[in-house]
Amino acid sequence: MTPSPSPAPADYRSLFEASPNPYLVLSPEFVIVAVTDSYLRATRTRREDILGRHMFDVFPDNPQDPAASGVSNLRASLERVVKTGAPDALAVQKYDIPVPPEAGGGFEPRYWSPLNSPVFGEDGTLRYIIHRVEDVTDFIRVKHLDEEQSRQHAELRARADEMEGEVFRRAQQIQEANQQLRVANEQLGELDRLKSEFFANVSHEFRTPLTLMLGPTEDLLAGRAGPLSDEVRKEMERVHRNAGRLLKLVNALLDLSKLEAGPQEERFVPADLAALTTDAAASFRSAMERAGLKLTVDCPPLSQPVYVAPDLWEQIVLNLVSNAFKFTLQGGVTLRLRENGQRVSLEVEDTGSGIPAHELPRLFERFHRVPGSPSRTMEGSGIGLALVQEFARLHGGSVSARSIEGQGSVFIVELPLGHAHLPPERIRTNARPRSAAREATSAYVEEALLWSTSKPKERTQSSHHPYPVAANGHAPAPRARILLVDDNRDMRDYIQRVLSPEYDVEVATDGQKGLEAALARPPDLVLSDVMMPKLDGMGLLKALRAAPTTRELPILLLSAKAGEEATVQGLASGADDYLVKPFSAGELLARIASNLKLARMRGEMADERARAEGLSEALRARDDFLSVAAHELRTPLAAFQLHLELVERGLGRDAPPKAVERLKQARAFIRRLASLVDVLMDVSQITSGRLKLTRTDVDLGDLLVEVTRFAEEEARRDGTPLTVDVKGPVLGTFDPSRISQVVHNLVANALKFGRGRPVNVTLQPDGEYVRLCVVDHGIGIKPEDRERIFERFERAVSTHHYGGLGLGLWVSRQVVEAHQGRIDVEDTPGGGTTFRVTLPLRDPPVDMAGGLAS
Repeated sequence: MTPSPSPAPADYRSLFEASPNPYLVLSPEFVIVAVTDSYLRATRTRREDILGRHMFDVFPDNPQDPAASGVSNLRASLERVVKTGAPDALAVQKYDIPVPPEAGGGFEPRYWSPLNSPVFGEDGTLRYIIHRVEDVTDFIRVKHLDEEQSRQHAELRARADEMEGEVFRRAQQIQEANQQLRVANEQLGELDRLKSEFFANVSHEFRTPLTLMLGPTEDLLAGRAGPLSDEVRKEMERVHRNAGRLLKLVNALLDLSKLEAGPQEERFVPADLAALTTDAAASFRSAMERAGLKLTVDCPPLSQPVYVAPDLWEQIVLNLVSNAFKFTLQGGVTLRLRENGQRVSLEVEDTGSGIPAHELPRLFERFHRVPGSPSRTMEGSGIGLALVQEFARLHGGSVSARSIEGQGSVFIVELPLGHAHLPPERIRTNARPRSAAREATSAYVEEALLWSTSKPKERTQSSHHPYPVAANGHAPAPRARILLVDDNRDMRDYIQRVLSPEYDVEVATDGQKGLEAALARPPDLVLSDVMMPKLDGMGLLKALRAAPTTRELPILLLSAKAGEEATVQGLASGADDYLVKPFSAGELLARIASNLKLARMRGEMADERARAEGLSEALRARDDFLSVAAHELRTPLAAFQLHLELVERGLGRDAPPKAVERLKQARAFIRRLASLVDVLMDVSQITSGRLKLTRTDVDLGDLLVEVTRFAEEEARRDGTPLTVDVKGPVLGTFDPSRISQVVHNLVANALKFGRGRPVNVTLQPDGEYVRLCVVDHGIGIKPEDRERIFERFERAVSTHHYGGLGLGLWVSRQVVEAHQGRIDVEDTPGGGTTFRVTLPLRDPPVDMAGGLAS
């Protein structure tokens, strides 16, 4: 039997490297010496790139994840194996494995459960460390996914519970809100009913006194009480016109309240609609012609009568024609009545200002008015078109409008033919006579006549009274001129009549004309209505305040808007006063007089300010001149003084005494002149704010003795006893040249005004202050002059007996106050004057004037 060949030696490296588990063999210094293919695949590395390299150079921490701890935990485990020689297992660790650049770069997170085992040599020393890992990445990811799903499920469940609770709470709130809305709607319905009743009751109550006004007024105008003078007749016609206008408004409110109250009592009768429409529209012809407009009525007969309530149809026509006339300034108004199948339509077309597109949807709302549209007047309640719509609906019809802004508007009213659409109980087969038709037509037409501005004198007119000549032959002061701006003719006439006896009144019929008149010739006062066409009172006020020539004009606003809010708004807009209609003539005159007086006072104040500014400018110019003059004088004076000294030295000891005396006198005069120049420099510096102090440590006692030494010679020459008493050392921080100037001024004044009588100078420290007293027994100062003597160029005595510029005390006071001190003057017992100067020994950080009282 042939023996089998012996097996080849095992290739342990190949076996190791082919191991299905990830292994890494490290030296005790953590250098990689062997690695399995499985580990290479897991870490995306190549054997030749990692063998012989340090473990943590190949697999560092992820620099983009500051919280990464896998590498540091692995290092600690390996160090424990080296130290203890025992295997060391780690919990699952997260490793950020570098991804090669060709695979996209960055790091890939892996989750491994590592075991580090030591391998010893025959001598018992640590030869290797086997690093084995179990890859649990997929398990961890599945676990995290389950945890995330569980967390999301819990969050969704909690959110669902919250939403369920929120839905319940919202349902409760909605239920409560619905209950509150039901209660509120019931209350609003009751309030609406009460409002309608109130309108109806008030309208009825208004009609009674209006009837009692209109009836007697018509009787008087008809001459039943005898002939009327022209002036009285004009006033009565104005009363009748405005009472009729008020009745028209009351009727509109009454109609509105009836519509809100429910079913109407109107009876619908078969009517000749063409004749009814033509008759109502024709009443406006005179007003149209007076305004320069053309009225075209194109209403051919219809094939059958139309069931209408005649009074309501007439109000529809009157409202539409009146509205067209109001907003048409040139061109004309056209009415067309046409039969279209089973309907009849009325079109009222104008060439007026038109309506902005955004205003068309609100055109038929109650009390809504289109703002800013050019019109003949701003008067109106905003009810007319709402009534047209309601009246059309009562007839089973409708109303619509189309318009192009700046070109005109067309209003279309459509009614069905026949009477099947009307309540049977309200149909009459025979027409009955109209009752209120004449009254309604008259009110509409008379109001339209008030809007007419065809007369030139009504556009801008004046009431000018020649100035009467006084008894002495001189004309009195000119009357104030007032510009009155109002679009209501009766209001203009009334105000003009009230103001004309005292003022010249210029009248403008709208804000634009008022602005043009005011800018062309500014009046003394503007009196303007607020609501006007073209430019309202607020716009006029703003424009006048913006113009330089009218910025300061007193402007009074008139408005029918009552209440504190309207008044505050008017005044806040820049008006000087705000008057609410109705107002009395006395109140109007009083307001105008007070505002004219205030305007005159403001003018006088402005003049005073201008004069003060001119004076201040003159003073500044004078101070600048003094500064320049002082600078220019100093140079020749210094040269003159130097030459005198040289001449005096050149004379020698043998010079004639008289020449020496003359030179001394000349030098004294030069010193005095230099002193005056210094004073002028001080004036310039003080008034321009350039006075600066140069403080140093000074013994004020030595300074006082040195300054008064120059005054002793003058005192001996005049026979004036001069004593200087310094009570102890006085050390402080002062500007020595400036304090010397103060001492010199006070002592020189004392010697001048107390000539021949004792003068005492005392310096005494007092804690943190020092007090300087200069006492003379001369002529004294009157009490009323004591404050004045510290002003520039002020003197308490005549310049004929005592020279000087009147600047010494003013300069002294400025210097003392610059040192945070004070200077006071009082009488010397027995006659004379005492000046007291109080100075802090150190420059205080704050103003200490309050603590310097003596």
